[in-house]
Amino acid sequence: MRECFKNMRVPDVIILLLIGFILFLVKKIFELSKKHDELFLQNQKFASEVYKIKNEVREKTTEMTAKTTQKTVKQSTLFLKIKKIVSSLDPQDICSTLFELLEKELGATKSCILLAETKTKIFRVLASKGMNGEEERKIAITSHEQSLIGLAIRSNMLIDINSIEKEQTFSALIGRGQLKTFMAAPVHYSKTGEIMGILNICEMESINYTSDEKNLFNMVASILEVALNNSLLYENQLEESEKRALETEKIKEIFGKYVSSQIMDEILNSPESLELGGSNRRITILASDIRGFTKLSEMLNPQEMVAMLNDYFSVMTEIVNMNHGTVDKFIGDAMMVLFGAPVATENDVFNSVRTALEMQDAIKVFEDKWRDIRGENWSFNIGIGISNGEVVVGNIGSNTRMEYTAIGDNVNVAFRLESIAPGGSVLITESVFCEIKDKITVEKMQPVTVKGREQPVQVYKLLGLRT
Repeated sequence: MRECFKNMRVPDVIILLLIGFILFLVKKIFELSKKHDELFLQNQKFASEVYKIKNEVREKTTEMTAKTTQKTVKQSTLFLKIKKIVSSLDPQDICSTLFELLEKELGATKSCILLAETKTKIFRVLASKGMNGEEERKIAITSHEQSLIGLAIRSNMLIDINSIEKEQTFSALIGRGQLKTFMAAPVHYSKTGEIMGILNICEMESINYTSDEKNLFNMVASILEVALNNSLLYENQLEESEKRALETEKIKEIFGKYVSSQIMDEILNSPESLELGGSNRRITILASDIRGFTKLSEMLNPQEMVAMLNDYFSVMTEIVNMNHGTVDKFIGDAMMVLFGAPVATENDVFNSVRTALEMQDAIKVFEDKWRDIRGENWSFNIGIGISNGEVVVGNIGSNTRMEYTAIGDNVNVAFRLESIAPGGSVLITESVFCEIKDKITVEKMQPVTVKGREQPVQVYKLLGLRT
């Protein structure tokens, strides 16, 4: 070959070398092209796999989203039903919503709620779904009944038929008793923890319920317990409100026309103070009486006398109320007023003397009014006596007829002073004077004897208030 190259010219050699190089390049290009095709095929296969995986992921995501949405909607619906049950105060509304929930979530086609009677402890139907009225009325279950409901009452636990079937001790109870039972759970009084009733599923679409569904039933029973206790509390509050309303009417009947609105409010805030009985209290008593009433009676016919007395007592009562006193009673033409009972104030003694002076001033206007009606010979005035000290105050009488009043020696003293007080004057005891002597002006009078007292009573004539 070397000889061959020797005989060749240089250009020929170069050409041969170029041809060889070109062939080498062609071979390499072919090899690269082949590798490119292989890579291309591999890339296509990879892209196809990626596309397939992407589609699978999209399908799974769509499926999971749908399931999640469905679950969210289901939970939202369940939550709304639970909220409706708990927020309701009407037992029938509570029960009907609960039965809807049991049917939708657990396939319960027949259910009932039993409540125990307070005295007999017999469980009777409060409400049901899938039962008629006659069926409901026949149900009367006790804790001794040999049935799954009886077992739920005795054990104070949730009972379900699938669990009972596995227990030889209790499996014989299945199908026995007045009601079928797939699931039964007790509900309790929140205050005492005693069994209030039983939630019972009588029939279900399928007996193949899951543990989650069993737990849901237990939760529903707990929700029912809360709702029924709320309803019971509301009923008790209504009863208490009605009781308070009756007490209020009773109080208004006794005191409404005779006491100020302030005292009435105080009494209404503590109606227990109106129980039959009395207590020792230090109060002030005002007694007043019309002077010359017998002569007035001769001048008026019965209708005119009643009209005059009603007019007089209305004026006097208004003055008493304005000064926080209580009109205890009217005795013919006399009047008895209490200060410090049934409600005490810091100024009871002063209020009593101010009342007396205002009453005497009002009598002048009242006298002029009736003089215009009856003529010039008409005269009208009153005497007033005031004492204070310890007396027995309370409701005196019987359960059917009682009177709020004060009794005791100091009441007698007030009426004794009233009886000797000249028309148009006010007499007070020394104890009244001593308590408010810096607020009033008086004239000291001769002591007077009072029945039942060994020592005479020092008396003062009230002249007015210090300015």
